Amino acid sequence: MAGTHIQQDKDHDIVWGTPAIGKVINRTARVVEYLATKYPDEFPVKRVAGGYVASRKALLDWLLKKEAA
Repeated sequence: MAGTHIQQDKDHDIVWGTPAIGKVINRTARVVEYLATKYPDEFPVKRVAGGYVASRKALLDWLLKKEAA
């Protein structure tokens, strides 16, 4: 729809970019890049078109699993 702007923080599960992903997990963009590089098979972030993308739900599920461990 023309003129429709999706606000990433409120309207959907997909989170684009390390700063926004960091906000979800309360970490800096640099930490997000570190986690994505250090744990590529475990950390629920994917590299797409030169940037990072993640599911808000998957990030929160990952944090809960880490906390329980």
